[in-house]
Amino acid sequence: MDRYPVVLAQPGFNLFAAFVLLAFTFTPFGTASAAVEGPGIGLLVGEAGDDYERAGISLRFGPMWSADWGNWRVSLRPELELSHFRHTGAGSGPDNMNQFGGIGRLHLHYGEGRVRPYAEAGLGVSLFSRDSLGGKDFSTRFQFSPHLAVGVELAKRGFAGLQYSHYSNADIEKPNDGIDLHQIVLGAYF
Repeated sequence: MDRYPVVLAQPGFNLFAAFVLLAFTFTPFGTASAAVEGPGIGLLVGEAGDDYERAGISLRFGPMWSADWGNWRVSLRPELELSHFRHTGAGSGPDNMNQFGGIGRLHLHYGEGRVRPYAEAGLGVSLFSRDSLGGKDFSTRFQFSPHLAVGVELAKRGFAGLQYSHYSNADIEKPNDGIDLHQIVLGAYF
């Protein structure tokens, strides 16, 4: 876990400003009409093994479709993500790259209380700034990305959870090393 300060200290990423924004959103001074169905912003930090790290931001839009099943609510939401990957281990090859992608997320939550659990499954496409990172050879800059997440929504103002993401080119070209990430996600609705 001591690697994260190295990732977050990248030029142009202001961690303090991001946490101030999140703290303000979770206080009574935040937008009074903030709703879970509206758009949101998320910060994510994660790793893939001991040698790969990721820090990023996502913009989540309101639902394109939704349905109620008793106390359960399901919706389909588009999302844009931008992140920075780092390789911290030994080996040849570039030690950093950027990523931009779009995701369609199926979001499921239970109840209408102040704290409610959620689960998500998503599928997306991404563009990497390089086709390799450290010892991984992705062969293409275009990547597919399935995502799974669980967490809690807090007072209809934000969310916190864990997310698994996989990036690979689905064997469009070989080698297709791919990367599996485990991340912490914090977000706010606005």
